[in-house]
Amino acid sequence: MRSRFGILAAAVCSLLLAMPMAAATASSANKGNKIAMRSAWPAETLSGTITMVDPGLQTVVVQTSGGVPFDMVVTKNTRIESGSRTVSLQDLEQDTNQKVSVRFVPERRGDVARTIQLNG
Repeated sequence: MRSRFGILAAAVCSLLLAMPMAAATASSANKGNKIAMRSAWPAETLSGTITMVDPGLQTVVVQTSGGVPFDMVVTKNTRIESGSRTVSLQDLEQDTNQKVSVRFVPERRGDVARTIQLNG
C-alpha cells in the first residue's frame, strides 16, 4: 500500500513540476503571435507641416495642426512625391514648413512612412 502511495505521490509531483513548463511554452508561442499581429496594423493618414528632415537618421518630423509632432521613419520603399514627380529624402530637406500628407503604418520601430505627398 505504501509503495502505491509513493508512486502516486511521485506522479503528482512530476505533473505539478511539468505544468509551469507547459505554461511557459504556451506563453512564448502566444508572444510570437502577438508580434505578428502587431506588425500588421492598418495604414493611417496624417496631414501636417514638415518641421524637420534628417536624411542621416532616415526621419521626417510632421507636426499636425494641433501641434503634435510625429516622427516618421523613411525607408527605401517610401514614395516621396511633389505633384506628379518623385523626390528624394535629401530633396525634401529644403521643403521644411511645407504642408504634407503622410500615409504610414505604425510598427514597433516607429511610424513607417509609405508615402509622403507634398501639398504645396
